[in-house]
Order: sequence, then structure tokens, then C-alpha cells
Amino acid sequence: MSDIAKLIIGAGERLADIRYASGLSTPDDFLYLESEAGKFVICSSLEFARAKVECKPGVTVLNTADFADSANLGVIAEFAQNQQITKFLVPADFPLKLADDLRMRQISVEPLTGAFFAGREFKTRDEVNQIIRAQRAAERGMRRAWEILGEASVNRKKILVWHGETLSSEILRTEIDLELLRAGTVSGNTICAGGVQGSQPHNLGSGPLAADAPIVIDIFPRDMATGYWGDLTRTVVKGKAGATVKKAYDAVKAARDLAQSLLKPGAIPAEVTQKATAIMEAAGFSTGRDDAGIDYGFFHSLGHGVGLDIHELPRLSVKNHQPLQGGEVVTVEPGLYYAAWGGIRLENLVSVIPGGIELLTQIGDLLEID
Repeated sequence: MSDIAKLIIGAGERLADIRYASGLSTPDDFLYLESEAGKFVICSSLEFARAKVECKPGVTVLNTADFADSANLGVIAEFAQNQQITKFLVPADFPLKLADDLRMRQISVEPLTGAFFAGREFKTRDEVNQIIRAQRAAERGMRRAWEILGEASVNRKKILVWHGETLSSEILRTEIDLELLRAGTVSGNTICAGGVQGSQPHNLGSGPLAADAPIVIDIFPRDMATGYWGDLTRTVVKGKAGATVKKAYDAVKAARDLAQSLLKPGAIPAEVTQKATAIMEAAGFSTGRDDAGIDYGFFHSLGHGVGLDIHELPRLSVKNHQPLQGGEVVTVEPGLYYAAWGGIRLENLVSVIPGGIELLTQIGDLLEID
């Protein structure tokens, strides 16, 4: 029997690795340990009965109340003694004080670099279905946004009005988030960034929304039952888009669609990103940094993995030369951003399968809303 074990401490609601390994989601921290002797969850009496039902098959559930010292240090030390464990492999963000205290008891603690569970990058069919469920909620939220923008009128100052009051980013976000709740999901800080605010990719958006200006709507809900995320972005204009916005929109859409056509097992993310970038550059949209140090053009990655975290491996970026293997679920989300008029981002969610992709996003594209 090996004297080495993996060890994680955290709450399933916040730490994807511990939820992935155990199947258990709790608001409070618990312990997950894995060795040749088996897989173990050690939790308090508050969660013990539920854990025995909800943990994955093959996980043994223990109660901290059955240990001589129910504090984490005492529980881990007693477990190590009973299982003859002399070294724990832990995540890089493992609590420093707890690691030091274990070392004081002659138990080695060694941080692992890279992914703690490499399998998380490659989704099972069941995981893909859970992601699809979250994505359908995101699409429901997007349709609600389009509905509201369609109902909105435009006042003499070119500001949107809905139900007799100014339509702001905050109101639109609230309506989207309510729709996400109705679908059994919670919002991950929905973005509704209008006009020049859209030139900052993670600007949530604030204040009145204007007609004839792009509105970046980025919706990423987490399914409350499963913990899996969806991710969806569309950029729309209430009214008429200007020539530059239309041209940028077409370039981003072409880049996204090309990238999707290139993704398959064996595809190299860096090369796909470069080809998508070239589409936008050929349309006349350069990337760089202005005199104030502000980036413009296409300056973020082409996409990222989605699962129990909204951002996880793999990255679709110029820095990633590791070929895709199949089973990854990733976003494809090129964008263009310019302080003079705002931003365009179009994001789909795909699963990499033999020969290409499965498109997990059903909702279509829409630029102008009357």
C-alpha cells in the first residue's frame, strides 16, 4: 500500500475540484482524501447523512465527530496515522497554516503543479448534458433581453425607454437574471455593456442604454442542481448599426465560424486562434495598445474550457500549443474592442468530438432589433 494520498479541503459550492472528486456540494468546508486504500469524504454531522446519499459511488463518507479531535488538523493527522500516510499531495492553494501544522507532525505536504484532476478537462456525456442544461438557461436569458429591447422605445435623446422608464444596463441585467433563476440557475455577473462600455470586455455595464449603439450581452449561469456552467455572448443594436459596427460584427462572426470549423481532436489552439485573428485583421481591424496603455482590437483568448468552473482548461490562445484530444467543452468567442464606439463579441459553446465539434448553443445570431 502506498503511503501517499491526495488531500483537498474546501466547500463544494466554491471549489470545483472537491465537487468533481466527491460529487458533494456544501456551503461549508469538508475534506476529500484519495489513496490506494480508496476515496474518502470527511465532513461534519450537519452534512454526514446527505453526503452518504450524494457522494459518488465508491466514496466512503466519515464523520468528523468520530475522530478524537474534530478540527481539520486533528482529523487529517488521525486519518494519516490510521492509513499509514506519510505524504499528502495538495493543490497549490492549500491553506499554508494547515500545511505547516501537518509538517510539524512529521507529515509531508507537497503542492502539485498543474491540474489536480486532469480528467476534469475531458467531459463525459453526462457532464456535457449538464452543461447543455445551463446553456439553455443562458439562451432563455438572452431571448428575454431581446424581447425587452424589442419592446423598448427610443426617446428624443436616443435613449431606450421601457415600461415608461429609462432602460438601463442594471434593469436589463435584472430581467435576464430573473429569467436565469426561473430556469434553475444563478447568474455569474451578467454583462450588459452598451456603447463605449462594451470596449472593456468585462465591464458589467451601467446607466442608460442608447439606440443605434452596440450592446454586449454576456450571460454565464451556473446550474444550481449540478454546479455546471453555461456561457453565451451576443452583441445587438436597438435600431440601426453604423457601418463600422456592421463591418466589425461581420468580421467577428466570420472569425468565430471559421474557428468552429477548425476545432477537432488534434487541432492546436494557437493555430486556430491565429487563423481567427487573421480574418479580423484582413477586414481592417488591427490589434494594439494606445498611448494610454489601453488595448484595442482582439486582445483576449479565443476561448476557454467550461465545466464546474466558468473558466477552466483548456485555453484557446496563442500560448497553447497542446493539441486538443476530444472531450473538451470550450467557448469560441472572438471579439473586437475600440474605445471610440464600443465592442463586438459573439460566443458559442462547443464540445470537441471525433472529426469536429458538437455545437451546444442553439440560439442564433442577431445584430439589429427594431
